[in-house]
Amino acid sequence: MEIQVLEKNPLSIRLLIRGLPLHVLNSIRRTILAEVPTMAIDYVVFLVNSSVFYDEYIAHRLGLIPLTSDEALDKYKSPEECVEAGERNIFSSDCFVTFTLEGTGEPGKVITLYSGDLKTSDPSVKPVYDKIPIVALTGRIVEIDERSKITKPEIQEIKLEAYARLGRGKEHAKWSPVSVAAHKYVPDINIDYSRCTGLECGKCVDTCPRNVFMFKDNKLIVRDDKVLECTLCRLCEEICPNKAIDVKWRENEYILFIESTGALKIKRILIEATKILEGKINDLLSKIESEVK
Repeated sequence: MEIQVLEKNPLSIRLLIRGLPLHVLNSIRRTILAEVPTMAIDYVVFLVNSSVFYDEYIAHRLGLIPLTSDEALDKYKSPEECVEAGERNIFSSDCFVTFTLEGTGEPGKVITLYSGDLKTSDPSVKPVYDKIPIVALTGRIVEIDERSKITKPEIQEIKLEAYARLGRGKEHAKWSPVSVAAHKYVPDINIDYSRCTGLECGKCVDTCPRNVFMFKDNKLIVRDDKVLECTLCRLCEEICPNKAIDVKWRENEYILFIESTGALKIKRILIEATKILEGKINDLLSKIESEVK
C-alpha cells in the first residue's frame, strides 16, 4: 500500500491511496464520521434567560460549537460510561467539563455573546473558534408612569451552565470530528490518437469543467496537474465526435479528503479511526475463536 499527501493544511488533508481495497477505505471513512470521539456540550442549565431566544435554540447553538478535544481523549471517560451519568444528572469531573456564560444587554445597544465568552473548567477543552455567535442581548427604557414620567430600564440577561462530554458522531453529528470525509476514484483518461483530429476539433478542451485537456505542439494531451481534479462526468466522451476519448478509473486507487472541525488534529483523527477499526476486527476475531468450535 502507498499513501501520498496531495494537499495538507491545519484543517484538511487530501491523500492519494494506492493498493487499498475500497471497502477497507470506506470502513475507515465511516469510522472517522461515526466512531472517533470528541467533546461537545450535551446539557445546558439555564439560570436566567430573558433574551428573545428560546432556551432550546441557545442550547442547540452551544452543542454545535467545536471544542478542542486532543487532550480530552486521554483525560476523560469513554462516551459509553458518561452518557449514563448524564442521564442521571451526575456531572462528575472525570466525565464532564463545565462551561458558564453570563451577560446583560444595554439600552439602545445590542450586545452579542460569542463562543469566546464561554468560561471553561478545563483550559484544554475550549471552543476552537472564538467568534461563533451564541445570543444577542439588548435593553430599553420603559415608562412606568406617564404622568410623572418615571422610567425604568428593561434589560435582557442570560446566565447558564453547560456540560460537555465525549461522544461519537453516530449518537449526534455534533460529536463528529470532521465536516467532510469523502473519497473518489482516481481517473484514468486515454486518448486514441488514430481517431483524434486535434486542433481541428478541440471540443473536449472547451467542454471539460475542470480544464483537464490542453493542446501541446498541436497535440491533445491530459494535463498532469489537473487529471486528479477530473470528476468522471464523461462530458469529454460525449462531446467527442470521433469517440477518441475513454474515461475510466483505476483499480484500488482512491483520493481521500478529510476536513476537520478543528476539534482534533487531522493526524489524530486518522490514527484514532484506524485504532477503533482494528479493535473491532480483533473483537470479532476473539468471538470467532471462542464461539466457533
